[in-house]
Amino acid sequence: MATYDLVCLECGHVFELFVQGFLKNEDRQCPSCGSFKTRQKFSPFLTNATSSSGDSPSASSGSGYS
Repeated sequence: MATYDLVCLECGHVFELFVQGFLKNEDRQCPSCGSFKTRQKFSPFLTNATSSSGDSPSASSGSGYS
């Protein structure tokens, strides 16, 4: 099961989709306005590394491997 974050280019609504396999064009419909003009939103992922202050996991733009 894959999770995709999308943003509607018509109304600006940000929503999350859970789909089996790859994201298809017919899955991209905005639940708020019904538009298919959406864009996938990419955000940094979390790693298991903690910050030097011992806080919660930090966001990373790298691969997570050293």
